Amino acid sequence: MTISKATLTTTRDPGILVNKFASKISCISYQSMRRSSRVLREFVLYYFPIYNLSMNDFFRFYPILGFIEALVYQTDDEVEKIQSEGYEKLHASPWHSKQEMILAVLEEYNLKHCQVESYMQKLGEYFELETQILATSHVTHGMIKKAAELRSSDYRVLHCTLLKMLGLNYSEDELNEELRLMWPLEVLNDIEDDLMFYSEDVAAKHYNTYRMFVKVYGEKAPYYLKKELDFYESLFHKQIGRFSGIKRESFIKPWNAYRLDHPVPAIPEPILED
Repeated sequence: MTISKATLTTTRDPGILVNKFASKISCISYQSMRRSSRVLREFVLYYFPIYNLSMNDFFRFYPILGFIEALVYQTDDEVEKIQSEGYEKLHASPWHSKQEMILAVLEEYNLKHCQVESYMQKLGEYFELETQILATSHVTHGMIKKAAELRSSDYRVLHCTLLKMLGLNYSEDELNEELRLMWPLEVLNDIEDDLMFYSEDVAAKHYNTYRMFVKVYGEKAPYYLKKELDFYESLFHKQIGRFSGIKRESFIKPWNAYRLDHPVPAIPEPILED
C-alpha cells in the first residue's frame, strides 16, 4: 500500500505525517513491545479489578493499549539515544510524532477519551524535563518530584483509553475520580521500580529517580527518598479513605494487588558518582 505525504498530514500539525491511515503504518519495534509488556501486565493486575474485568478480558483491549504503550517505549529508546549523545534538550521531541500517531488511531476508532490528550502532553513534558535534569549540574528536589509525577502519565493515558472503551467518557472532573485516585499509586510504582534497576541505571547513566536523589542529597538520599515514598502511599490511602462501601473496596483491590506483586523494596546504598 502506497501512502502519499499529503494523505498522511494531520489536521493538528501539518508537519506530522499521520491521520486516518495511521493504523496501517508500521511503527513499533520488537524491543518496544518487549519493554512495554511489564506496564501492560501491571495495568491488568491493578486496574482491571476496579471495573470487574479479568485476564480473560485482556485481548478485548490489548490492540490499542499495547499500541499506545509500545510507542511510549519506542520514544523512551529514542530519547535515551539523544541523551547519550550529550544533548541538553530535545530540539525535536520523538514523542511529538508518536503522540500524533496515537491520537489519529484513537480518533479513527472513536476511542479518544476527552482527557487523554492532556496526559499525553504531560508525558511529553516528562521527556523534556528528564533530558534537562540529566544534562544539568543544578538538580533540585522540586525538579525530581515534578519529573516523578509526570513520568507515570502513560498509566493515565492507558486508563483514559480503557474508560472510553468501557463507555465512561465523562468530561466533568467529579466523574473522573478514578484518574485522580490512582495517580499516587502510579508515582509510587515508578519510583519503587527505579530502586530495582538503580545500579544498572547508574552504570548506563540513565535517568533514575533514586539516582537523582543521590545526586542532590548524597549519603542522605535514602532518608529523603523514603519520605517521598511515604508521602505518595499516605496520599493514596487518604484519598480512598473519603469513600466507604463498594467504592472504597474497589480501590483497595489495586493496592492489595500492587503490594502482593511489589513487596516494599529495600533502598540500596547510594552510589556516589563523580
